[in-house]
Amino acid sequence: MAYYLGFDAGGTKTDCALADENRILARAQAGSIKPLRVSAEQAEANMRALLREIARQSGINLKEIAVSCVGTAGVRLPQTREWMQQLISKYAGGEILVCGDEATALDAAFPGQAGVLVIGGTGSNILGRTSTGETFNVGGWGPVLGDEGSGYWIGLEALRAACRAHDFERPTMILERVMHFWGASTLGDIVNKAHSTPTPDFSQLAPLVVACAEAGDAVALEVLDLGGRILGECATHAVRRLRALDPDAPMPRVAYVGGILKSVGFVRESMIAAIHQSLPMVQMLPEAVDPVMGALWRARNRVR
Repeated sequence: MAYYLGFDAGGTKTDCALADENRILARAQAGSIKPLRVSAEQAEANMRALLREIARQSGINLKEIAVSCVGTAGVRLPQTREWMQQLISKYAGGEILVCGDEATALDAAFPGQAGVLVIGGTGSNILGRTSTGETFNVGGWGPVLGDEGSGYWIGLEALRAACRAHDFERPTMILERVMHFWGASTLGDIVNKAHSTPTPDFSQLAPLVVACAEAGDAVALEVLDLGGRILGECATHAVRRLRALDPDAPMPRVAYVGGILKSVGFVRESMIAAIHQSLPMVQMLPEAVDPVMGALWRARNRVR
């Protein structure tokens, strides 16, 4: 019996599952194992706790693992790949594959097949893949140049929109909520905080914006709708580009992943509406994909 480990290593948490050829035997979650997000000591402690729980649930000696696959950001940096391989090899046996987290998420939706994946979490990106394995991105330019519809973009764009609303004497709750969250006493304090160094993590404001939208705040609703619309336009372009690259293939399907698209209906529904307005025949997967399943698929098939 062969055993496999699949990891989705994010900036705030790490999901892991152990499986055989047919079923998942254990699943656990711990803190980040990325050294750019936490200290090396904390990353190793998180990995140790994660795999201890996996071993406890499954009763399997992790030195018997045949292949592990970890999906994470930053794999273009050699140190990221080396770090993950060294860290996992301390606790689990077998071959270790390290690949981009967008690739594992795409394989969770369409294992080894063509398709479009919209990523909407702290950042955003769209990944397309042809039936021959050729891939490309639409967006994904980071928080300064892009990331539309992401948590970071929502927080920053909502603050910008709230300042414009203030100038035009348009009511919104956003500034009051941000003032309370940042411990600011005046609008000037908010401006100073927004321009401070290091830059604030504007993604932390996204839940406040969503709460304002749920309370009927028009400015917040417009920001969330715009973010979804831009993601939808990017996904539509990715589908059209796939059809041009792969004219004999069936119409590509679209999947999504990430905390914003999974939990914020305003953004998700706006994105879906934008896609279907331009491409009514495109099929959307109904639920957010589980990247760990893509990592397990790659481990079972030894796909690098």
